Amino acid sequence: MWFFRKKSDPRVKQITLQGQKKQDSKADGTHFRKYFFKIFTYFLLLWGVLYGGKILWIRIKGPLKIWWRNIYKQPLDHVEFKSNGFLTPQWVKPFLSDIRRDIDMMDIDIFAIKGKIETCFQVKKVIVQRKFPATLKIIIEERIPVLRLLISEGHLKREMLIDVEGVVFYGEGIPELERHAMPFLSGIILKKNKDGSYEKVPMFDKVYQLLHIAKTKYWSIYVQMEVVSIEHLKKRCVPWSKINVRCQCASAIIFKDSDFDEQLKRLDFILNTPKIRDNLPLERIDLSLGNDAVVKFQK
Repeated sequence: MWFFRKKSDPRVKQITLQGQKKQDSKADGTHFRKYFFKIFTYFLLLWGVLYGGKILWIRIKGPLKIWWRNIYKQPLDHVEFKSNGFLTPQWVKPFLSDIRRDIDMMDIDIFAIKGKIETCFQVKKVIVQRKFPATLKIIIEERIPVLRLLISEGHLKREMLIDVEGVVFYGEGIPELERHAMPFLSGIILKKNKDGSYEKVPMFDKVYQLLHIAKTKYWSIYVQMEVVSIEHLKKRCVPWSKINVRCQCASAIIFKDSDFDEQLKRLDFILNTPKIRDNLPLERIDLSLGNDAVVKFQK
């Protein structure tokens, strides 16, 4: 006779397993709470280290910066200036009036200097660099003038220059001999912008193309050009879009707004014809009529 059930009895196993499951679930809950508490503690420690480091950096940043500069102080000793045009080191001096000779290189605000120099419309591009140990380097690319322009400023007329992009500027430092070699532009009134500059000359690419071909391939014609009028130059290629040039050889030479090489070639041939050459200057030469040209002699 058995007073207790055998361990092999399924009912005993069932009771034993249920008890184990209850104990295991309690252990899992305890383990999860310990893991969560550990992660939270690490997070608080990390946050404390980062926040404390930030406060410490704010406090020591200023003194550390001063200490570093005192050790590695490099005073300015020389300004190196280069330009591809006519501006000189004397011209750039007013833009550096706020800089002491012994100022530390790292205290020089190169962006402020760059911004000041760029207010000059003659400057196309400027580079300002620190050249250690003690040199400030300024490199300027100037606009290349191709034409002159008279602009009214109040009761006075001032001679301005125009570069290959149609930008109008004063042209400081450019010799009179260089200026007199350039023709004038007429037939246009330009508006002044808020920053003191003038708006670009419209359709100037066509004017420059005419002048460039004349200067490089037909020099004898180019040196006689005095005034280039764009009064009748249109934005679109239409039959009445023309460029009028006053030269020493003719009061008016009419070009259509394309095929300048062909027209200048024809003009060179006309001017070298004995009958026309002996009757210069002419009143008018019209090259805008395709393959034909109309020549009108002075009365």
